[in-house]
Amino acid sequence: MDGYILDVYAGGVRVGTLGYDQAQDSFQFSYASAWLALPSRYPLSPHLPLEGGAAPLAIRRFLENLLPEGEALVVAANDARVARNNVFGLLRHLGHETAGALSFVAAGQVPAEQERLRRQLPFEELQARIDNRANEPFNRWDGKVRMSIAGHQDKLLVAIDDGELFLVDGALSSTHILKPEPAREAAPCMVANEHFCMQLANRISMRRWKAPCAAQVNILRVPSPVLSIERFDRRGTPAGVERLHIIDGCQALDLSVSAKYERNVGEQPDVRHIRDGASFEKLGTLRPGFVQPALAMQRLVLWAVTTLLFGNSDSHGKNISFFVDRTGLTPTPLYDLVSVVQYEAFHHDLAMAFGDEFELDAVLSFAIADFCVRMGVDRRYFARELTRLCEFALQEAPAQAADPAYTGDEVAFVQNLAQFVDTRARALLAMARDIPKFAADSF
Repeated sequence: MDGYILDVYAGGVRVGTLGYDQAQDSFQFSYASAWLALPSRYPLSPHLPLEGGAAPLAIRRFLENLLPEGEALVVAANDARVARNNVFGLLRHLGHETAGALSFVAAGQVPAEQERLRRQLPFEELQARIDNRANEPFNRWDGKVRMSIAGHQDKLLVAIDDGELFLVDGALSSTHILKPEPAREAAPCMVANEHFCMQLANRISMRRWKAPCAAQVNILRVPSPVLSIERFDRRGTPAGVERLHIIDGCQALDLSVSAKYERNVGEQPDVRHIRDGASFEKLGTLRPGFVQPALAMQRLVLWAVTTLLFGNSDSHGKNISFFVDRTGLTPTPLYDLVSVVQYEAFHHDLAMAFGDEFELDAVLSFAIADFCVRMGVDRRYFARELTRLCEFALQEAPAQAADPAYTGDEVAFVQNLAQFVDTRARALLAMARDIPKFAADSF
């Protein structure tokens, strides 16, 4: 297995060794004895237990969910000179900084010994790269691919220090994710869209629980709008930036990236009944592993409500994540909250059904009650929360639309978006009182 071994680190601590058998196309992972001796040790996922014995397929699924998707994956594979399905080769190439705490380095190397690179990224250079995306991939900088965060959209990992942007590499950690407007013209004002939804979710959460629920976001003008997202899997310390371990919903459920949608083989009439992908019902089965089950389910309920309020049809299994420590799982702040239904060119069927309904307008009181039963949420509780959250949305949506962060065409866009949320909130309020009324044998 020479050459097919990587050491896995959480920050500066070696967690274990990843091996790959090319002949069998099979992964093996073993925890380091020093890691197992730590009082703060934790399994990388519920399906990679500390006592060992993880199935090779579970290891593969965990790893492939760390990789980018779409065009970013194509660029990374071309840059590494490996096939797009070569998970080991891609991790060896990209694994210096993944989502969460983990880094993958050549056997015998440690992250602290890697070259520590940090260079300033002027706004002018960022703007030039945004303008030149048709000719040069956005995730390739300084002659190499830098982005290793899962997802389809153009992203760039940077450190922000006193308002200045820095590209970091080696043992250093990024603190923020930058997302410019999509290159496709069919999605105007996407930066304002996501900023509005994230900020509105936080406004609602502050009214309900006096605490934000979503990642902190800001719009940079370079001068093109760029969404800056503060990484919740990074924490500043006197010694630098600490990486926090997280897993996404697919990793928590031991699902491949191809199963992030509930209808995992598509929506054609002959296969639309197959629903083996990520779902609210499956996420509900994680409850026994939550550190604080009631609070965790509260966060999942809020995420479900934002899907209905905002028309976020792309709320799939990789758009929810969990912190992992020795005590279990805790939901992270919400992220990737977008009103997808604002764009005709995008798919509007829901990534995960409410009951048996995948169309937003078909999610009525019975479908929501069915969702509650499947997810294991008390229907009276959900109806009360839905009512409170929608009432706060009615008050906070116009206030968020008035945020001076929006300029030009964004102003009219977010005003229309606020009106959409108002209409959705009123419709959901009308349904709420009926959710607890259905007989238990109706589902």
